[in-house]
Amino acid sequence: MKNKIIYILILSLSILLLIFFFKSTIFKNATITVNKNVKIENSPFYKKYYSRDKVTVVNIWATWCKPCLEEIPSLNKLKQEFKGSEINFISFSVDNINDLEKLKKFNATKKFEWEDITVENLDYKKEIENLFYNNSSGSGFISVNSLDVPKTLIIKNKSVIKEYNGLIDYNEISEFLNKELKKN
Repeated sequence: MKNKIIYILILSLSILLLIFFFKSTIFKNATITVNKNVKIENSPFYKKYYSRDKVTVVNIWATWCKPCLEEIPSLNKLKQEFKGSEINFISFSVDNINDLEKLKKFNATKKFEWEDITVENLDYKKEIENLFYNNSSGSGFISVNSLDVPKTLIIKNKSVIKEYNGLIDYNEISEFLNKELKKN
């Protein structure tokens, strides 16, 4: 009986130490979210862009991603090339919700000429990320997803019609968008 109590105390202390360790290191940038049973169909992103029969270029990025920041001039140039066309240009950040102020400050600098839709879609962030990265919206206790950035998607009418992983090739994406415009 005495050994059993000692084992329970050691186990309890070990669990407390692990929680403290994980909380201070691994979970530093993690967020705990409550499943609100939100449906992506109710998101501003879905209503304004995803469900429309109009080409939308979505750049998925993060403030901490050096290649994402390096491609901003090419993305801005691309938007300028298609200014006045029927193409929407938006960005969506995979930054941690704890870094929301950093994201807002970055967006306020206007370095990125695209409309960033992250803040207006915060309630749907996980569902949108699942859509962009083809993840099922699982209800498991722990979920670890790798959200590689930069990533650029071209969407139309609830479908991804082209996907670019990593830095964009300006000429390649420009050529693709010109072909899409000719189809309409």
